[in-house]
Amino acid sequence: MTLLLVDDEFHVRKKLQNKVDWNALGIDVLLEADDGVTGYETALRHRIDILISDIRMPRMSGTEMAEKIRALYPDCVILFLSGYSDKEYLRSAISLHALSYIDKPVSPLQVAEAVKEAVSYCDHMQNSSIFASKIRESRLAGMLCCPKPEQEALLRLLTDCALTPLHFSDSRTILLQLLGPEGIPSGLASEITELFKQSGLRYILGDYRESFLVIHLLSDEGRLVSMLSRSFLHSLLQRISYLLKNQSWFIAVGEIAENIQELYHSYQSAVIALQQNFFLGTNTVSFAGERPADEFHLDDGFCKELLSSIKQKDERECFRLLDLLYKEYQGHPCTLVSVVRENYYLCLSQLFSHCISHHIAFGSASSKQLWDVIASAHTLRELHRVAVNLYQSYFDFIRENQTQLSVSGNIRRLVEQNYQNPSLGLLLLSESLGLSQSYISQLFKQETGSTINQYIISYRIDMASSLLLKTDRKISEIALSCGFPDQNYFAKLFKKCTGMTPTEYRGYI
Repeated sequence: MTLLLVDDEFHVRKKLQNKVDWNALGIDVLLEADDGVTGYETALRHRIDILISDIRMPRMSGTEMAEKIRALYPDCVILFLSGYSDKEYLRSAISLHALSYIDKPVSPLQVAEAVKEAVSYCDHMQNSSIFASKIRESRLAGMLCCPKPEQEALLRLLTDCALTPLHFSDSRTILLQLLGPEGIPSGLASEITELFKQSGLRYILGDYRESFLVIHLLSDEGRLVSMLSRSFLHSLLQRISYLLKNQSWFIAVGEIAENIQELYHSYQSAVIALQQNFFLGTNTVSFAGERPADEFHLDDGFCKELLSSIKQKDERECFRLLDLLYKEYQGHPCTLVSVVRENYYLCLSQLFSHCISHHIAFGSASSKQLWDVIASAHTLRELHRVAVNLYQSYFDFIRENQTQLSVSGNIRRLVEQNYQNPSLGLLLLSESLGLSQSYISQLFKQETGSTINQYIISYRIDMASSLLLKTDRKISEIALSCGFPDQNYFAKLFKKCTGMTPTEYRGYI
């Protein structure tokens, strides 16, 4: 049996090489590498039965390397070494079905026990002819999903699986994607195998990543794949869906391949068709090349209209626009799913930007949190529901807080309309709104974090700054037009707010 030991710490490798009796454990060949890249290169040259690897290494992590080696040798037993308790690394180790996880500092005795268990596991698996056959078939199924598989290895696997290139002269690929976090349930492949036997179809099947199964349908003398009707395939795939019980799934059927070289293109077409399920919804089947090929492009005008409906509190118009967006994407299922997500993110993020700029205390979400919610939607319908629910919550919030929002909003509106009036202040605003000075002062400070007088000064300085840059008017005229009858007072406030005098500001910019 061949074991590959990978660790970027030299003393760890030498300690294990010298302190563990590898021959007594059944290891005939012991290989070593000092990082993930070298480890993977070694695996390309030698078949690996057992892999012992550190997790955190330069150039390529242990989990990345193990995933690549597992693709080469699906029956390879993996043991991880690590002094870290990082949950992401542990999660990766679990997804790769690592047999053991050994904490550092490494104990040779603990490693020997883990290797003994791994050797026993390998012996048991290798003695099972059925298991070995399925492993070879799974490896072949995965290799045929590569654009340029290594020909010698491909021919060897074909021979091991009792197949020839002629079996692929009329073939096609089917992809099954499971949408839940659990991934592929144990026993599913065996149940699908039994189903295909009952249907009299020839095929090869293998795992693809954590949540995919790839099935290559093959022809034989009695049955050509190209002769299978769509209704037959639908019936077959429906029977597969019964095996998935309460899980959500997508199924995509690729185009017919006329030879083994074209099977990769059938796989590619199935991958492309798979994104159509995003538009069709969960538990649906898509066929390559059967949907319109045009895309929908969102223009700036749509986002402006949506933002305008928010500003005007026009709930009906807002939801009309969201429904229009949903229907446009429904009618253009060839639009890249990534583009759809990005555009929904744009529509939702501008709602939060509006709330921030208008000091509306509606929710709080970071860009990452918002993107995580959008990315977790498996279908267009789910994505649309996220948008509708968020906007509905916003309008509900506006209605519940209408009095407070209208008061602070009216204060800002009155300042914008009357900033040129030197008499603008708390008294004028109080009289205009018919509310007490103490009430509007407390409410505005609570919602915005600043006083009304601070807001008036800030707004006047902003307007003055704009006039200094865009016009050649005298500074005294600008001060007067922005509600400052005293030029010296204006200059003093301007420097306090900007760090420069009006003259310096005009010359500096």
